Amino acid sequence: MSQPVSFGPLAHQPAYRLISEKIRHAIISGDIQAGELLPTETNLAEQFGVTRSTVREAIRLLEHVGILGRADRKRLVVTLPGTEAVGRSVSAAMLMHQVTFEELWQVAMGLEPLAGKLACLSATDVEKQLLADNLTRTREVIDDHDALLEVEIDFHNLVAAATHNHALLLARAPLNELFYPAWGAIIRALSPGEPILVAHRHVYDAICAGDQEKAEEWMQKHMRDFRRGIEMGKLGFGKPVQDQVPPPYWNKE
Repeated sequence: MSQPVSFGPLAHQPAYRLISEKIRHAIISGDIQAGELLPTETNLAEQFGVTRSTVREAIRLLEHVGILGRADRKRLVVTLPGTEAVGRSVSAAMLMHQVTFEELWQVAMGLEPLAGKLACLSATDVEKQLLADNLTRTREVIDDHDALLEVEIDFHNLVAAATHNHALLLARAPLNELFYPAWGAIIRALSPGEPILVAHRHVYDAICAGDQEKAEEWMQKHMRDFRRGIEMGKLGFGKPVQDQVPPPYWNKE
């Protein structure tokens, strides 16, 4: 007969964590809306029956994840987490899990063609003009590696923004932190300015024409070219990202 399972005593969470969770739940459930002011620290301390220092610790947790901010640098206000805050948080977890470029590429291979398809349905005239401006800029900097990296990343972000799909934008956030810096190494090693411009032009034309199939096809081709570039440059496609991307890319404030 097997030995009975033995359980240890329950761990009591610090008060500041319990307070943070209660406020977070009120925000996520919609009881407190984005843009609404929270009570003062003194008022919250009275409501929870704790000290102001305990409330401050709870608030710091919520500010860190981007759902609380400061109005006029004083009053607490509920904010929508930006993609950068989400990207940093998820990127840190990915680094700890030793995520590889291949794993990130597999995700990008799904998200980027999808972004192209959705943009065909929802891109505004203003967004199409921003993409056209990006193409013009790409032609101007086609031999400038650093500038080419900037317009390449900007193009993908513009396409994603044109989807108006918040789930997709948040899902892409970690790619901006970890995956896209690898483009820089490829651009410096292979100078692929012309193929990048051709792919971007076809995606742009498809979005303007509302041709979802063409946008998806060219975005897939673009991502496959990216994979070939990493393999040709021997950048360690199957190795952990943390071992290959310099800290300035993934340790930003």
